[in-house]
Amino acid sequence: MGVKTRIPFLHYAFASLVSTVMGACSTPTNGTSLPGTPAGTFNVVGTLGTNTCGDGLGLSNPWDFPLQMSVDGTVLYLAETDGSGQMSGPITGTSAVLTATGTANVDATEAGAGSCNLTLTATFNLDLNSESSPTSFTGSVSYAYAVATGVASAACNDQLSSSGGDYAVLPCYFTYSLSGTHQ
Repeated sequence: MGVKTRIPFLHYAFASLVSTVMGACSTPTNGTSLPGTPAGTFNVVGTLGTNTCGDGLGLSNPWDFPLQMSVDGTVLYLAETDGSGQMSGPITGTSAVLTATGTANVDATEAGAGSCNLTLTATFNLDLNSESSPTSFTGSVSYAYAVATGVASAACNDQLSSSGGDYAVLPCYFTYSLSGTHQ
């Protein structure tokens, strides 16, 4: 199992869903992977806050990662530095909220899908130092895991740490406080 912090948006068990959840973005014309005016690459440091998921996810503390940012009117875009894992959300003044949700079968094998589907919701709440050309930000990100509804899904008891899985309880969540500076 071993879901580890890999990208700043969704964990690797859900990484393939990011492009589906986010939708295909139009081909940018600014030489980056993001639409709009590039704001550049940011060094981000996250400090782990509340964690009801337990130790099984192997969360880093601190969590250091780079990300790309761009602004297109009143929309903020974030992505990994290779352009993957794009998220977007509205900017209101100097605040932005970006949310992505994905559902994945987390106990599939080569023989096929397992019986447990989890939904992950990632939410970034950012305070930018500038509405149009940010060079730094502070904020938080939360990741919430829950047994999926609306799809055939078992109780996912096999995912709980008491059964050898990664999660202390389901649903669960964890948060990081964030600070980002332009490289």
